[in-house]
Parts: sequence; structure tokens; C-alpha cells
Amino acid sequence: MKKILLLFCCTCCLLVVGWSQDVKQLLQKGEEFEAGLKDQAAYQQYLKVLELQPNNHTALYKASILADRLGNRLHDKEQRNRYYRTAYQYASKALQLYPQSADAHFAMSVSLGRVALMSSGKELVESVKKIKYHADRGIQLNPTDFRPYHVLGRWYYEISSLGSFKRGAVKLFYGAFPDASFELSAKAYEKSLSLNPSFILNYLELARTYDQLDQRSRAIEMLKKLQYLPARMEDDQRIKEEGKKLLQKLSA
Repeated sequence: MKKILLLFCCTCCLLVVGWSQDVKQLLQKGEEFEAGLKDQAAYQQYLKVLELQPNNHTALYKASILADRLGNRLHDKEQRNRYYRTAYQYASKALQLYPQSADAHFAMSVSLGRVALMSSGKELVESVKKIKYHADRGIQLNPTDFRPYHVLGRWYYEISSLGSFKRGAVKLFYGAFPDASFELSAKAYEKSLSLNPSFILNYLELARTYDQLDQRSRAIEMLKKLQYLPARMEDDQRIKEEGKKLLQKLSA
């Protein structure tokens, strides 16, 4: 009987070691696919990790971020929203299991932005408020992470773009948003850019914000720099094309 139990324990240990090695290889392959601008392939690797380890921290938050990214490229609304809902589920689980994870809070802030697109009324307002909370929390947990600063930049920009009348209507029916301005948006984007000068989207969004602040020369400077940056993410080439069009418009 003891021999059987010992054999069983050894077999279990070998299985655990084997799974750990498989997970490590899958995570490494996922990162390689991301670096190779192959988001769909990377996403599949992280899903395979979750089949072996459903609570894997890295796979959960990366699957969430990639599901959001992949969904955002789809034109079919139903398919796009399906990806967004999946991303939210992964972010929620990551945050539930790892509440002190800056990555989990970042994934949730991004996912809530997508959820807001599917919402209306009070649910929309609550989602928008939570975006800022999770971005701020991510910064508290990891002040050197450029990503939540970018989320804040976008948050300030979108709220400021509502205008005083729409913000007043929201306040009347659902409660006020926290303070927002294009100046705060620029400051957040600038901080994100200082932490990661290679993140292409910062240049485009910062240029748009400078344009709102009537700082056209600074906007043009950002867009010119953007054109010389190498693509590091699958969406970067599209972002560079958008930047090129905006540069032509502002330079006219």
C-alpha cells in the first residue's frame, strides 16, 4: 500500500513539473508572438496557459488586454462585444485573485473603457468613474508603469471632450465626474511618454491633446517624431497612418 501511495505521489509530482514546464514555454511563446506583432497567436497561447493553470496571473491579465485589442479591430458589433465581455471576465478574475497587482488594475481600466462603449445611462457613468479608479490604483502600485498614465490621459481627454453642457446633464441625472481638462490629459500623456518613449500611441494622443490646447507647433512636433518610430505592436502601423493624416491636416 505504501509503495502504491509513493508511486502515486511521484506521478503527481512529475505531472506538476511537466505542467509547469509547459506553462513556462507557453508564456514565453506568447511573449514572442506579441513581440512579433502577432496578437491573435499570442492570445491563443495565453488561453492554453489558462487551460493548464486557470489562476495564472500573467495569462489572465494578458488574455484580457489582448481580447480587448482584438475586439477593437473588428467591425462586427456582436463579435466585438463578445471579445470585450471576455476581456472583462479575465480582468475581473485577475483582480479578484490578485488585488495588489498593478497589471490586473491596468487590465481592468482598459476593459472598463470597452464596457463603457456597450453601456448607457447610469451604468455608463459608473464604468467611466471606475476607469479612473483602477488607473490611479495601478499608478499607486507601480509608479513606473507608463500604461495607467496613458489611460488617465485618454480619460481626461474624453471627459473634457464632452463639453460643459453634457457634463452638466450627466451631473444632473447621475452625479458628477471627477475634474477633467485637456491640461490634465496632456500632463498624463507626457508622464507616460517620459516613462516609455517608444510607445507610439502616446505621440498621436498627445498631438491631439496639444491641438485642443491650441498648441499646434507642439502637436506637429509629436506627429513628426511618430513617423520615425519603429512599430512595436500590431496596431502601430495603423496609428502611424492616422498620425500622418493628422500631420498633413495640421500642416496645411
